[in-house]
Amino acid sequence: MILIVDDEPSALIMLEMVLKREGLAVCKARSGREALRLLEGDESQNCVLVLTDIRMPVMDGRELVTRMRADPRLATIPVIMVTSATDRSTVVELLGQGVRDYIVKPVKAQIVMTKVRAVLANEERVLEPRVETIGRLEMSGLDYGPLADATALTLDIIECGMADALRAHDAGGVRDAAEQAKGPATVFGANRVATAAHCVLMASTDPEALRLAGILVNEIDQLRSALQRVSSTSRA
Repeated sequence: MILIVDDEPSALIMLEMVLKREGLAVCKARSGREALRLLEGDESQNCVLVLTDIRMPVMDGRELVTRMRADPRLATIPVIMVTSATDRSTVVELLGQGVRDYIVKPVKAQIVMTKVRAVLANEERVLEPRVETIGRLEMSGLDYGPLADATALTLDIIECGMADALRAHDAGGVRDAAEQAKGPATVFGANRVATAAHCVLMASTDPEALRLAGILVNEIDQLRSALQRVSSTSRA
């Protein structure tokens, strides 16, 4: 489900039409406060993206993002800001703080879907949706942030070990690090890390294992960065 937040009914209708035309489930809110109330209820488990206007009465988009970042249940939900050109500098300040991208009004359907697809594809590529991890591990949503924090630290150690092995041209060390990476990848459904680790372990020669390890290091780094974003926003 994608949550649209805007105090202008026409903007809500337009975005709803664009998203539903692509087969996406949509929920609407007229203010940041209403959006937060929905997210703090059952909708937090189903929400995969928030599109919010920045200027709204009651609670604006900036405060909504701040409140989401402070809640471990909501901190990992990506946000796209919908804003006027005059607010662009404000949105740029928020990039990397829970805001992944922005769309300048008047919105165009093609641009909306391009940006929505990019954000959703990036999330799915790095790690599985939070709700799936929570359900699979049968854990509380409040435990997701701390688990991400601990896993990011583990990946940092693995990544450093693999970098050392690569510098030493140590294929055995690379394979050991690849084996260690499988556990954290499994926890968060990080299929690209798991696949890259499998390729390293199945390499028929040491030079091939060392070459494939470079790909694995990149995938581990992306997963670690995603998990660090989860843990940092959970603590904010």
